[in-house]
Amino acid sequence: MSGNENLSDVLSVVYHALSASRRCHVIQLLANSEDGTLPVRDLAREIAAIEEEVEPEKATGEPYRNVYNALSQTHLSTLSDADIIIYDSNRQTVAAGPNLDIAALLIVLNQATYQTLRGDSLPESVDFDSTSIGD
Repeated sequence: MSGNENLSDVLSVVYHALSASRRCHVIQLLANSEDGTLPVRDLAREIAAIEEEVEPEKATGEPYRNVYNALSQTHLSTLSDADIIIYDSNRQTVAAGPNLDIAALLIVLNQATYQTLRGDSLPESVDFDSTSIGD
């Protein structure tokens, strides 16, 4: 967050970026990655697997292509514009941006709030590895 931006502006941009489940999945996958950088093809495969409820190795064909195209054409630029990720379109890689931690935290907080409002019990501790987004 630069000195010229206020918290309200940053949160507005980040919340807009969180309005699509595929973008939330990118944030979670990147936040949980070992080195903070992932190839777009790996993100597309993981997200297609989540959406199709199959193992990543089986996330192929049209579902994979649809996710890959949507990420490349829309979602990654939105996340990049919000400084959540750093998208290298030439290398087709995504790295953590300065607002990644804020976005990941907001996903966890929003999920906990949603669960509380539904009357579900909250987990004893929140871990990015065990947190998923409800679509």
